[in-house]
Amino acid sequence: MPARAFVPGAPAGALTGRARLDVRDADAFAAGHLAGSGHVPAAELRDRRGELPPRDTPVLVIAADADAARAGAAEMEALGYADVAWLDGPPATLGEPLTEGVPERLWRPSPFLERVLPDIPRGRALDVAAGHGRDAVYLALHGFDVEAWDRAPEALAAGEALATRLGVHITTHVCDLERRSVEIPEARYDLVTIFRFLHRPLLPKLERALAPGGRLVYETFRIGQERYGRPKSPRFLFFDGEMAKAFPSLVVERYEETEAPGGPVLARLLARRP
Repeated sequence: MPARAFVPGAPAGALTGRARLDVRDADAFAAGHLAGSGHVPAAELRDRRGELPPRDTPVLVIAADADAARAGAAEMEALGYADVAWLDGPPATLGEPLTEGVPERLWRPSPFLERVLPDIPRGRALDVAAGHGRDAVYLALHGFDVEAWDRAPEALAAGEALATRLGVHITTHVCDLERRSVEIPEARYDLVTIFRFLHRPLLPKLERALAPGGRLVYETFRIGQERYGRPKSPRFLFFDGEMAKAFPSLVVERYEETEAPGGPVLARLLARRP
């Protein structure tokens, strides 16, 4: 739907469930912002899209004035957000007290990782095909010593910058995970995570990378996803039941296959090396 103005005085509850995104510059945000607001300056929305909420999240864009908020909302729509509103005035217009606290985290790691992480002992972690590094940073925020591997240096740089802003550190490594020559140290990691990526020749290397007692957390697409969008090739899709059998030396602690209405079609695995 087209972005629309949120006018103070609208019915109570109009903002319920809507993420607050402040797109002013860093100094203006630090001087005072609405409680619960995330912060990404308007000029950095594209470069820092990994810090934005999921695209199906309703968003309220907040800026120094209505025109800037409207422009920020238009940029969010261009990034694929379907339900965007903008505050018709500066933050104080909403009538709430301003705070000088830290920004709200609007981005989410993998929901599966959020679910299983509390039961996984802290240690050395490897995030494979890390992309913009949200899952790697989430692991670092929860006490892991994290390495993030991906083929895209610009994505890993974004992850490093996010970690720095949040006061943690991740070690990045640029590599093409589909090259036969890629090597992963054996028995090194207490946790290996991999999301939305499949290269079958890599699977034995992930298995061997785990230290005794280490966990593998894996979520990616399976056959049926091609009906809804990418990926479409069976090369990048697990067959039904395949992921559960792909790591023969590991003990499967949790396995599930799901298909949401309209997609995605997923398999999820939590497994442990004895």
